[in-house]
Amino acid sequence: MHQLPLEKAGFHAGHVHEWRLRPAANTLTSLSAGDRPASFNQEKHFAGAVSARQEHVSENYWIGLSFRIPGELDLPALEAALLHFVKRHEVLRCGFEQLVAGDLRCDVMTPAEVRLERTDIGHFATGEAVTAHIENTFNRDIDTLSWPLFLMGVVVEASQATVYMGFDHILCDGLSLVYAVEDVQRDYAALSEGLTPAPHPAGSYLDFGDVQRHRYSKLTADSAELDYWRAFIADAGDLFPHIPLELGIESGRMYPAVNNTVRLLDDAGAQAFERVCQQRGTKLFIGMLAVVGMALRDISGSQVYRGFMPIAERKDPRWRKSFGWFVNTLAIRFPIADGMKFPEVVEGVQAGFEQLLRNVDVPFVKVWELLAPQYFHLRTWPFPVNFFSFLDYRKLPGADMLHTWQPKTIPESSHSNTGNMWFLRNADGLYLHSIICDVPQSVDAFGRYHAAIVSTLEELISGSVRGGVTPRGSGQPSATL
Repeated sequence: MHQLPLEKAGFHAGHVHEWRLRPAANTLTSLSAGDRPASFNQEKHFAGAVSARQEHVSENYWIGLSFRIPGELDLPALEAALLHFVKRHEVLRCGFEQLVAGDLRCDVMTPAEVRLERTDIGHFATGEAVTAHIENTFNRDIDTLSWPLFLMGVVVEASQATVYMGFDHILCDGLSLVYAVEDVQRDYAALSEGLTPAPHPAGSYLDFGDVQRHRYSKLTADSAELDYWRAFIADAGDLFPHIPLELGIESGRMYPAVNNTVRLLDDAGAQAFERVCQQRGTKLFIGMLAVVGMALRDISGSQVYRGFMPIAERKDPRWRKSFGWFVNTLAIRFPIADGMKFPEVVEGVQAGFEQLLRNVDVPFVKVWELLAPQYFHLRTWPFPVNFFSFLDYRKLPGADMLHTWQPKTIPESSHSNTGNMWFLRNADGLYLHSIICDVPQSVDAFGRYHAAIVSTLEELISGSVRGGVTPRGSGQPSATL
């Protein structure tokens, strides 16, 4: 898997077909037996969309995917595979409505009610035209406050086809897109051979939301479960960890965003850095966070790293391969004082992460509501925050098919008031995908930040080479895609 902005996703000329959910007989006009409460994440996301509409804000936010199917496409088999996919995951069959009492509920279509409507869009002569069509369609049609909340399509070429999908964030997280690719590819392979897909039940995200709500329904600002967060606030001075860089951004204002992906290390260089981490008895993502902290210190003078991390909530086997928004936000703190070398910083990251894991289940939306109520009405962070994410796609389904399927996740945020960094490892190397504000001072600050990360990686790898421990076949890191 790879994570890229849409314009780098590599679409080619071809004939386009698209599918949308067909409206069911039941509507949101009255409660039905299948109605469910929304999750904490969904409720906050929906409230943000309502605020945006009330403010007459025109912004585009969605997450998409694409993947290749080699050979001549069996269009009926693909349509059947997509139908299986929607039926398998309950959250894809939801619509949302705010009750007068304030609760957000999900109106759920039954699997028997699910129908897909296919539209023959026609032929596009260039990949650029296909990309522009997908971007315009996603921006126009994917909206938290409208329905359906996703659409699916395919670009049919002579010797291959490229499937694409776009989802409102209220339906899913980025990891779910990996499982979506596996679902559809597996079922398509069976159906194109005239076979019935094997049943692969998936736990419902709506059940996850129910479990979470019941567990934390009585949480208060004084609850012991929030001790970790109260300690973080006492140290940081705020629930939201400021990024210690001058970005030229006004608090409370959104700016057009720059969406970009760069390769930090090729596969050989990434292997060399992994060997450095192994020498210190730590995992790749711990080592990467240590590098990020050291780089931030070097350009800002900060002596303590404080930041947010998204953490997957899939410990329960029921949710392991489910489609939904199984992500919590956690805060981490560790020292990065002047003079601290990589081994010392790694020790601090490990200690901070172990403490984080002991508090991983408390929903951040509830933390925000209870411990920072002055910000809870906002639809996004109150100011630029420090944010780090890491995902090793080599450990996920379909990793062995990277060069055949060419799967990609495609996040879109037309506006931002911060700077988010997602670090990604796949068979081709170590990458950084970032979305930052298109403000000269912000672009310059993050450019220096990213360059410092590359420089720190290079120094660690070159030190490993001088120590004679670099594995055979490692090469020089690259800072370009």
